[in-house]
Amino acid sequence: MFKIFPGALIALTVSYGAVASTPAVPDIGIGGGETNSQTHLRFEGVPKDARIVSVCAHLIVDKIDPAGLNFFAIQVNYPNKTWAHGGPQFTGGTEKANWGGLVNRGGGSKDYIETDWSKDLVLIEYGVEKPNTVPFKWERNCDYTLTVERGKEMHLPAGTNEHFKVTVPERTMWEWRFTITPVEKGHESFTSLIYDSADHLSSFYLWNESGYGSVSTNQHTRWSLPSYRIEGNTEDRVPTGWKRF
Repeated sequence: MFKIFPGALIALTVSYGAVASTPAVPDIGIGGGETNSQTHLRFEGVPKDARIVSVCAHLIVDKIDPAGLNFFAIQVNYPNKTWAHGGPQFTGGTEKANWGGLVNRGGGSKDYIETDWSKDLVLIEYGVEKPNTVPFKWERNCDYTLTVERGKEMHLPAGTNEHFKVTVPERTMWEWRFTITPVEKGHESFTSLIYDSADHLSSFYLWNESGYGSVSTNQHTRWSLPSYRIEGNTEDRVPTGWKRF
């Protein structure tokens, strides 16, 4: 896997961010049949000091591998060395959706194996309101908008985390909401939350993931160039370019 870089609640501050709309059509192909076999996209022309509060892109999944893992996601990285990813999945014959993240301890499996929840939950918490991966009936050849958006600043009291059974101190964190929204009516939508101590995003990527028996050449997606918004500004911005890696 590519990874760089889950009591009572009181809302403190309303987000500056708003859902960005993507003007581009989903025409960046990833997967089988493409000349370039690389499955990840990075973007150029995004200011390094931009305080990004929302990012979105259109996704159409044309083809999946019936075996193993199929995961198609936006990944966002935060300046506190945490990351999160969200998107539709197909595993074990079942359509699902995922929105979750971890502390970056070097990327890949290290981020999963070397978790320290007593410390990590001060930075990032997934599984808010629902598990990070849940059943979600999504359709092939359907245009979806995937959006990551900052929500409210939250005060979380000290207590025992119900998922990881560790005691965590009082914290102030931000809601980060992920949605999968069909462009056309008649298809299901998905929404989920994580908490993160960071109040903005430092970077974002788009990617296809295969494994556990699936291969990337048996998958195919079409992504749009993403759009994003920065804090205090309602203008949709678009990267000046993109590269595969």
